[in-house]
Amino acid sequence: MTEFESLKSHINDKFDNHDKIDKLRHSRIDELLSHYSNEIDKNEDTIKRVHGRVDEVVQKHDRLETKIKTVQGLGTAIATALGAAAAWIGLTGK
Repeated sequence: MTEFESLKSHINDKFDNHDKIDKLRHSRIDELLSHYSNEIDKNEDTIKRVHGRVDEVVQKHDRLETKIKTVQGLGTAIATALGAAAAWIGLTGK
C-alpha cells in the first residue's frame, strides 16, 4: 500500500467514524427528547392536582380576608356606639 492510499484510507476512516458519531449523537438527542416528553405527560396530573390545591388555598384566603374585614367593621361600629354613648352621658350628666 502506498503512502497516498494509506492517507486516503485514513481520511475515509475518519469520515466514516465522524458519520457514526453523528448518528449516535442524534439518536441520543432523540432518546432524551422522548424521555422528556414522557416525563411531561407523567407530571401533567401532578400539575393539575397542585393547581387545584392552590385554588383551594386562594379561596380560603379570600374567605378569611372577608371575615377579618367583617370583624373590623363590627369593632369600628361598637367603638363608635360606645363613643356616642359616652358623649351622650357626658352631655346629659351636667
